[in-house]
Amino acid sequence: MGKKKIQGNWGVLLSYVGKLYGNPSNAIKEYISNALDEWMKAKERGDVDGPCKVVYSLEKDRITIDYNSPGMDEKEFKNALNRVAESIKVGSKVPQIGQLGIGIFAFNQVGSTCAFYSKKAHGKPTIKVVLMSNSDEYEIDTAIKRESRQDPGMTVVITRLHQDPTKPRGSLAPHLLQRAFAEKFHSYLAQGILKTEINCNGKVYEVKPLDIILPKVGEAFKEVHLYSDWQKKFNCQFWFDPSGKSRVSIRHTGVSIIEDMKNYPSYGLENSIYASGFLKGYIDADFLKPLPARTSFEENDDWLHFVVELEKMMPSVEDEVEELRRKEEEKKLTEVQKQALKVAREILDQDQFKDLELLAGLRRRRSPATHHRTQKTGRKTGGRSTTAGEHPGGLRIAYEEKQFEEGPAKHSRFVSGIVQANELNPDFRQDIDYGALMIGKEAIAYNDTSGAADYYLEKLLSFLFQVESRTQGGSARQVGLIKPKEAKRPRGQPRKHKSRKSPQLKLTLS
Repeated sequence: MGKKKIQGNWGVLLSYVGKLYGNPSNAIKEYISNALDEWMKAKERGDVDGPCKVVYSLEKDRITIDYNSPGMDEKEFKNALNRVAESIKVGSKVPQIGQLGIGIFAFNQVGSTCAFYSKKAHGKPTIKVVLMSNSDEYEIDTAIKRESRQDPGMTVVITRLHQDPTKPRGSLAPHLLQRAFAEKFHSYLAQGILKTEINCNGKVYEVKPLDIILPKVGEAFKEVHLYSDWQKKFNCQFWFDPSGKSRVSIRHTGVSIIEDMKNYPSYGLENSIYASGFLKGYIDADFLKPLPARTSFEENDDWLHFVVELEKMMPSVEDEVEELRRKEEEKKLTEVQKQALKVAREILDQDQFKDLELLAGLRRRRSPATHHRTQKTGRKTGGRSTTAGEHPGGLRIAYEEKQFEEGPAKHSRFVSGIVQANELNPDFRQDIDYGALMIGKEAIAYNDTSGAADYYLEKLLSFLFQVESRTQGGSARQVGLIKPKEAKRPRGQPRKHKSRKSPQLKLTLS
């Protein structure tokens, strides 16, 4: 049976191609990528001075994007539209962001009609190209005088929008685009290669490089070579974020492809230190191959070897983050919390508790993290110490007191390396012995993967505190677990100040 050609509605297919970017802000940033690619080629030829400038103007019914990079002439437009998904950028000696030949259709994620006004160079005419969703036809002509550009560059006008970009809560809201562009193009903004601003409702939102004032992490891994191919390398920039809300992105030619590693469920990276939130940073890997619309990378051999190198780095990076987090936690701990942790460590270090797998923060402190730059021989990076008295494991714990959202039922819980005591529980007290008791309870429950131990320990705690209440001290105080409570002073009654009474001299008169 002979081969047959696949037939289909090309207009609909092209619309789908333009919607591969996942969300409108991802799609609309494509025009910055295109501007940078053309600017870098012109810079190599010596045709441009100064940075690449991209200006977005947001209106209720249209979005206008204007940039100063040389535009395309009629021949280049026709080549691009006749060879969809066959980028003319492939093979360029100048590093290019775009490699897939579909960026021209990115407007489909934002609106239904797009007009391009393009001027290649001084003395050249302005070319007007109009594309529409669900159509495989395009209009191309020389722009009329009032639509023509004076200087080389490109103006893109998207109309028949799917949403109003001037609304503050939309995905195209100016402050959200400002943040998204700053994240995606941080390296170009920081180098002064790119200048971008967003105009909306008379206000200008200048996109600036992120100002990161955080401690550096992983300095030993600024440049890492693949064991499989020494010519291929990636660069890392990491910072420690004590808030636990940051992300690590993987970039290609300076633009984020995987924006947050915790949202990339593959090879355990989503559960690693890179996805913990305590690490902020960028991994630049230009040798990887982005998938269409640059939503991820092709999982080829290069990707697999890249993941191996990330795993080798992991223990050393985790050690650094753990140490910084421990220092940060110590700053926040009250004296009561510090003493509770100290007491819990001392008790759980006794012989009868040696069989317990302890929470990471209760282990003896490890020696400072050491780093070894990846060598051509493939020597493992950042090996974790496992010598006597030192234990591998996750991040150190802290102890904090807070109100549980689910109410007063539980005494405590262990969340993200933190033992939390429930202030809503009727047994709650802010003192050393109560905190130590909660830490010990969570350490014991940690060893039971079924979850049953936590349930029964909660029951035991409730029983213990009821015994204490009914016996005004009971066995718990006798064994030294709980200190006697001081009687509460009635509300409104002033404190009684203890005063030293002078001894009275009694005289006996005869």
